[in-house]
Amino acid sequence: MWLEYLRIAQKVLRAHKFRSLLTVLSITIGAFSIVVMSSLAESGLTTLAKGLEDLGGARIMWVEGKKPERNENKGASYGKGITLQDRDVLFSSLPFITGRTMYSALWRRDVVGDSGVTGRTDLVAADGGLVALYHMHLARGRTFSEEENQQHAKVCVVGHKTAEKLWDGDALGHWLTVSGTRCRVIGQLANQPRWGINMGFDWLDVAILPYNTLVDVDPTVTPAVGIVMTTDDQLHNEVVKRIMNALLVERHHGVDDFQLFDFSKFMDKFDAIFATMKMIVGFIAGIALLVGGIGVMNMMLVSVSERVREIGIRKAIGANPRDIGMQFILEAIVLAGSGGLIGVATGVGVAMASGAIIGHFNATWVTVVAYRAVATALVTSVGIGVLFGFFPARRAARLNAIEAMRR
Repeated sequence: MWLEYLRIAQKVLRAHKFRSLLTVLSITIGAFSIVVMSSLAESGLTTLAKGLEDLGGARIMWVEGKKPERNENKGASYGKGITLQDRDVLFSSLPFITGRTMYSALWRRDVVGDSGVTGRTDLVAADGGLVALYHMHLARGRTFSEEENQQHAKVCVVGHKTAEKLWDGDALGHWLTVSGTRCRVIGQLANQPRWGINMGFDWLDVAILPYNTLVDVDPTVTPAVGIVMTTDDQLHNEVVKRIMNALLVERHHGVDDFQLFDFSKFMDKFDAIFATMKMIVGFIAGIALLVGGIGVMNMMLVSVSERVREIGIRKAIGANPRDIGMQFILEAIVLAGSGGLIGVATGVGVAMASGAIIGHFNATWVTVVAYRAVATALVTSVGIGVLFGFFPARRAARLNAIEAMRR
C-alpha cells in the first residue's frame, strides 16, 4: 500500500515539476540555513573554547589590584596593590598550583630596533613564568629565567609580527629599545595566533621584558600588575581561592584593594552563552523552514483543488477517507523531506568548505559540523510535511464523492 502511495506521489509531483521544485527549494533553504549557521557558530565557539583550554581554561585563577571599598584609611600602613612580596607568599603557600606568573600588560608602546626601523607593539613586564604558563611556543632562542628577572637583566622576547616589522622575521640577537630600556632579543615567539582570546596583549605583536627591569624605569608597571595561576583541577579552585583571599586580606591589613577571578565560573557562563547562541541561531534558521512549510501547504491545497474529480472517482470505487488523507500527507512528506535532505547535504558541504577557507587564514580554526542541527533539520522537514500537509489532506478526505465527480 505504501509503495503504491509513493508511486502516485512521485507521478503527481513529476507532473508539476516547476511548482514542486519551488516548494522543495523553500524547504531546502531552511534546512541549509540551520546546518550552515549552526555549524559556523559551533565552530567559532569551539575554537574559542579550545584556545581558552590551551591556556588552562577553568583551572585559571587571577588576582589583580582594584580601588578599595572598605578600610581604605589603613592603606597608608603598607604598599598598596599587588606586590612582588604578595607573589612570593602566594607562590610558596598555595596548594594544587601547577603554573604561575606575575605580569603587567602595558598596551601599545613605541619601539625602535637596532635596524633603525620604528613601530608600535604591546609591552609586557613579566617574571620568568609567563611564556611557560600560557604555552607560548618559541621559534628561535629562549625565554628569560626568573634569575634574570631578579638580576634586572636587559633582555627580552618578541612576538612573530614584531620580528617581521623590525627585522624582517629574524630578531634573535638584535637590540630593541622600548619604554626607555634597551634590551637584547634572546627569544622570538612562533606564529601562534589565538583567535578571540585576549589576556591583555597581542599574542603575535608583543615585547616581553623582565618585570624588575621595567619597574626601574616605568612607573605604570606596578599599578597594572596581576598574578595568574593554574590549578591541577578546577575542583580545587574554591580551596585555592579561599586560601588566597585569606593570605591577601592578612597581608593588606583588611583592605580589599584586590580582586580574585575564578575562570571556572567564567567557563560556566561561557557554556550557558554557547547554548543560548545555538538556540538563537536555530530559531532564526527555523523561520526559513516555517516559511517553506507554508509553501508546502499552499501547493497541497492547490493540488487538492486540481484533483477533486480524481478524489471522487477513487472514493466511488472504494477508497476510504483515511486512504485519501494518507495519500496527500505522504506527498507533503516527500516534498518537505526531499527539500530537507538536499538542504542538509548542501549545508554540510558548505560548512566544511567554509571551515577549510577560514582555516587557511586562521590556523587555530576548528571546523565542526553540527550533527545535532543536521538531525534537527531532517526531522523538522519531515515534521513540517506532516503538519502542513494535514489540513489539505483532511480537506481531500472530507470531499463528498458524488459532488467531487460532478466538478
